[in-house]
Amino acid sequence: TVDAHPRRESQVRQLAWLGDGVWVSIRLDSTLRLYHAHTYQHLQDVDIEPYVSKMLGTGKLGFSFVRITALLISSNRLWIGTGNGVIISVPLSESAGGSMAVARAQTGSNKSDAPGVGVRIFASERGVTPGSFIPYCSMAHAQLSFHGHRDAVKMFVAVPGHGGQSAVTDGTQPAMLVLSGGEGYIDFRV
Repeated sequence: TVDAHPRRESQVRQLAWLGDGVWVSIRLDSTLRLYHAHTYQHLQDVDIEPYVSKMLGTGKLGFSFVRITALLISSNRLWIGTGNGVIISVPLSESAGGSMAVARAQTGSNKSDAPGVGVRIFASERGVTPGSFIPYCSMAHAQLSFHGHRDAVKMFVAVPGHGGQSAVTDGTQPAMLVLSGGEGYIDFRV
């Protein structure tokens, strides 16, 4: 088990796993937390609220808070859907933001980053397999989709394909088409 959030009443909403890392979102929260899949060590926190507010401005979001409602890992990218209908794609890498996060978690020097009590994540030997990649992300490399939903992003699904465009891949991974589900459609540029 892992304590995933300091507030007892908080609930884990989404999990996404790649290599040796598990990304966790908490219900009604804008921060993602990365844990090591085998040692359960807390490795990184990423708050998406400042990024969304900076990219879209507070006028397009109204008075609603940014919260994470959908999560997917596909093609070494973390896909994040929000309660505002915003979709963000962040590349994952072994080192992006990683060295600072690991040092902070290992030394325990910043107690505010330490996970609290109340929410627990369960895993079994069969449910998590070893990997060699810690999927750190940096919001500096994030991309916001100007195509979103009028209400919360409910889900993502990744399917092989390229959406009618010419497929350009690196040869090691098939081209994937990521689809989102939610109520309505909105173009955030308008």
